Amino acid sequence: MTTNGEVLIKVDDVHKVYNDKLHALNGVSNEIRKGEVVVIIGPSGSGKSTFLRSLNLLEVPTTGKIYFEGVDITSKKTDIDKHRQKMGMVFQHFNLFPHKTILDNITLAPIKLLGKSKEEANERGMELLRLVGLEEKANGYPSQLSGGQKQRIAIVRSLAMDPDVMLFDEPTSALDPEMVGEVLELMKKLAHDGMTMVVVTHEMGFAKEVGTRCIFMDEGQIKEEGTPGEFFEHPAEPRLQDFLSKVL
Repeated sequence: MTTNGEVLIKVDDVHKVYNDKLHALNGVSNEIRKGEVVVIIGPSGSGKSTFLRSLNLLEVPTTGKIYFEGVDITSKKTDIDKHRQKMGMVFQHFNLFPHKTILDNITLAPIKLLGKSKEEANERGMELLRLVGLEEKANGYPSQLSGGQKQRIAIVRSLAMDPDVMLFDEPTSALDPEMVGEVLELMKKLAHDGMTMVVVTHEMGFAKEVGTRCIFMDEGQIKEEGTPGEFFEHPAEPRLQDFLSKVL
């Protein structure tokens, strides 16, 4: 896993305030480079999901700017939907369409948004299903899948759009423990294939093994960041030391 140094996302002094008082993000600045796997950890309410969801403007910053591939996506003039097509997003809950087959769930957006033919979209959909070992489920429905399988399909659905970055918001936290591994394995495979990823997670093993950079958030701010080695073995920030002592 190597980065090529090109900045994909730049976050510049972003604040997010709710109801004039709750400061969910408090002056966050960072850069995400192509090929990086950035893992964001922190206690509940630290702002990590708000930060992640700001990257594709699911949360609109109160102040500050976010640039994606050099474009200020916080500008009113920007067509955010166009840029979101290049940003895959995977949530805790899978949000699959229950009345559509697995293959239809995967091909819907490429046909509607990218203008792909049904044949082309189906071919790519089957290729991705083979990647995750679920091609035999193509004509089944979400209700017939386990939680881990649903989450793998949710990831595949994002990959079908050929995104430049994948954003994961606690993708394993709604899963039974025995299903977590199969989703993390797929994410590891994506990382090794060079996909740029930003991951909010409680899975410290994944952060250590797959992350190229770890970020610790608390009170709406980035308190510490570094390579997994520095971050886990020599944390400088007392709040991070305390947090790691409880979760490791």
